[in-house]
Amino acid sequence: MYRKITALILILPLLLTGCWDRQELNDQAIVLGWGMDLEKEGVYLATANLVLPLASKSGGQQGGEQGGRSGFMTESAYGKNNRDAEQNMQRKLSRVIFPGHRRNIFIGEKLAEHGVFSILDEYGRSPMVRPRTNIFVVKEGTAQDAMSLAYQLETNPAIAVQKIQEKSGAPISRSLLDFYIMANGTGCGIMPALMILPPEVKMDKKSKNDSPPQTTLSLYGAAIFNSQLKLAGYLNHNEYWVRLWITDQLTGWNFTTIVNAIDADQPGGAAADALSGATSSQAVTVNVDTFKSQITPVFDGELPRFRIRLQGKGYIEENDSPLNLSKTENIEKVEARMNEYLEERVKEVVKKVQKDFKSDIFGLGDKLHQFHPYRWKKLAADWETVFPDIELDIKVKLNLTGTGVTGESLLPDREGGDK
Repeated sequence: MYRKITALILILPLLLTGCWDRQELNDQAIVLGWGMDLEKEGVYLATANLVLPLASKSGGQQGGEQGGRSGFMTESAYGKNNRDAEQNMQRKLSRVIFPGHRRNIFIGEKLAEHGVFSILDEYGRSPMVRPRTNIFVVKEGTAQDAMSLAYQLETNPAIAVQKIQEKSGAPISRSLLDFYIMANGTGCGIMPALMILPPEVKMDKKSKNDSPPQTTLSLYGAAIFNSQLKLAGYLNHNEYWVRLWITDQLTGWNFTTIVNAIDADQPGGAAADALSGATSSQAVTVNVDTFKSQITPVFDGELPRFRIRLQGKGYIEENDSPLNLSKTENIEKVEARMNEYLEERVKEVVKKVQKDFKSDIFGLGDKLHQFHPYRWKKLAADWETVFPDIELDIKVKLNLTGTGVTGESLLPDREGGDK
């Protein structure tokens, strides 16, 4: 009897273990990207990028395809919200939709203008949506357009945009979480923005093996949302770095400016001439890989002002000016000119955000809460109206630590250059 009881105790755990509700991998439709567009009031179009299992088994990839087949498929469905559209989409799929690997969420511009509150609730409530997910606005387009476009270097455009964002010096895999934090803090929000860009120069194939430039996805910058979580406007790629630097999130950037015939006391040329007005034989490019931001709120009365100190370290990566960079004084001239340009550029973007968007995307309210919680409590309710008139004292200090492999150019001295 004792032996029978012992045997039964040993057998029971084997019968009670296991996943009775398991879903085999062959029965799952793995979602890498999800998009939402507004068709009309109360009607949304959901789009999903699904992994093609047959394509993923083949070796190698070329031009966004594997084994001659696209590495993904796109499916869509209408619905009253995310879950309703997903249920309607499921009726067209032979496998169960599995969003656990979803990396990116796309929002069409029309939906962003209408407001994203109506579709973001599910992303914060569902356990199948990872908070560390990227969310993008498609400028001048729809989520379905962006997600249907094959990207040559990757098997899936949902993967491509994440890598593009990473290589652009912006933080990745958390823009959805950051949006929630900002919306519950200062009340506004910010998301990376994409664009569908045609090639700068259109070329026809001369043979089937040619690969001319094609329409592709591009990181435009950032989409700004007001306190109603409606699209207020955009910062383009040459403005977005300002916000990243101020919020201490910028990991790397190249800056190009004109130096002209500068001297140590007067680094000639207006700051507005830099970058967009660069002409041949006058530009210097600096690669900056170390950034630091310090924001300090100061009270002189009822309203605060903020001291913003931006610091960075980098090295000269290209010199098309007549300056001989083997001379220390010439490096100091470039450094002075670059600081002048960067400070002017930062002030322009900050003014645009304050006056045009009226949205505190720089986290100044959070800094005020951190340093002066009781004063913030009095200002929090009116921060949207107070922020546009807040005084900001901005200073930029960029240190150049090197000139690349050589200080003096390997080419002969050009006309007008240092001897």
